[in-house]
Amino acid sequence: MEKLFLIKPDFKDLKRNADINYFCPNCVTLEGLLSFYPKLRNELEVHYVDFARPRPSIVELIGEENQSCPVLILEDGKFINKLEDIVGHLAEHHKIGEAH
Repeated sequence: MEKLFLIKPDFKDLKRNADINYFCPNCVTLEGLLSFYPKLRNELEVHYVDFARPRPSIVELIGEENQSCPVLILEDGKFINKLEDIVGHLAEHHKIGEAH
């Protein structure tokens, strides 16, 4: 099963401003797709990870240099980490609507 990794909302970024809660815009976009197409939750393993690095659950699958989020890890171990490419893959392989 393909694995989708998203950053948990309301994280702190100590390098920017520790007093502000942040969210990842690309992760929010994919969360919206999961809401629009609930069947995806049955077709993907969705994992929420902390903002802080390292992100061990991703590192163990695709290496420390590839722990950006969002990331979709395919069954063959390849991965997609660009939002547009993830959305395109979901449209083509999971039969959801295409971005317009």
